[in-house]
Amino acid sequence: MADAATRVGATGPRAASVVTALKAETSGTTTGLVLLSAALMLVSGFVHVHLWDIAYRHVATLGPLFLVQAIAALVLAVLLVATRRGAVVLAALGLMAGTIVGFILVLTVGLFGFTLHEITNYAVIAVVVEGLAVVLLAAAGLQLLRRRS
Repeated sequence: MADAATRVGATGPRAASVVTALKAETSGTTTGLVLLSAALMLVSGFVHVHLWDIAYRHVATLGPLFLVQAIAALVLAVLLVATRRGAVVLAALGLMAGTIVGFILVLTVGLFGFTLHEITNYAVIAVVVEGLAVVLLAAAGLQLLRRRS
């Protein structure tokens, strides 16, 4: 982990204290939960880019939101791995849960004037990985809370 701090140009006692703080705040279990969650978030983001490319690119409002979801998933996955902070875990959890809620709305009452009439395999993959990410992120958040108290 010290190598990562050195690679980005951080040196001296401050970089060492950041690395030490990261190591002290996360257990092996928490690290595993965070890494798995980040991987699931990347899958969700890539699925949303793919769905945008093949189907939703021309859907008003909803189409651009697919790209927003993908970018947010990428950014939060990187931040999650890099920082392992509770606020980032909470933001990632909110993104994944919100994406699931959006999918449910599109299937039932519609969202921004769009209702989904057919569920593709890609949608199933996205919902499954997002659901798993919600569970793992909630567990990681609880682990971080326990370590602070």
